[in-house]
Amino acid sequence: MTPDLHDRAAAVLGQSDCDARWPYGLEYPPLSLRRKGREAYERRMSETKARQEVMVAWAERYGLRLSPAGCCPLWLGRDGSKRCPFSAERGSRCTRYGSPHPDSGWMDHAVAWLKDSRPAVITAAPYDVDPKDEQRLAYWERADSRLRAARGAGWYGFGTTQIVLWRSDRVTEIRPAEPLVSTP
Repeated sequence: MTPDLHDRAAAVLGQSDCDARWPYGLEYPPLSLRRKGREAYERRMSETKARQEVMVAWAERYGLRLSPAGCCPLWLGRDGSKRCPFSAERGSRCTRYGSPHPDSGWMDHAVAWLKDSRPAVITAAPYDVDPKDEQRLAYWERADSRLRAARGAGWYGFGTTQIVLWRSDRVTEIRPAEPLVSTP
């Protein structure tokens, strides 16, 4: 990673050890991939860096920072960045991790984002967006008039669709990221 991208990523994503806190799928390829061939490893590394650049540039464009606490669309309704509460007696209202969990399908590879330290955006990259997922996204837009959803190409790659669900009072307009390179 170039020093510039490293510094920018650390500012957007936070840092753990010596590297930015990359979400799943955007971390560097394992060194074991080198055993399969140097070219394959270097190609994968190049693709990963390109996707990382897209993610960081997208977050910077909208003034967003990663939130490790974001869990589901209910999180977007909060003023602070806290996960849905869980109790042994009542379970959880979380629509991603609770039971039932009606948003778990479209929330594959989900990343939660803050704007000015407040919940603002959830991005997801499902391999499939089925009619049930479309109904859930429409439900959230009806349930909370501040929520908006968009779909398009994103940074995850691998044939996924990027879904962006956001609070329009915190981020007026937002679009899915467009990949800079094609990925497998």
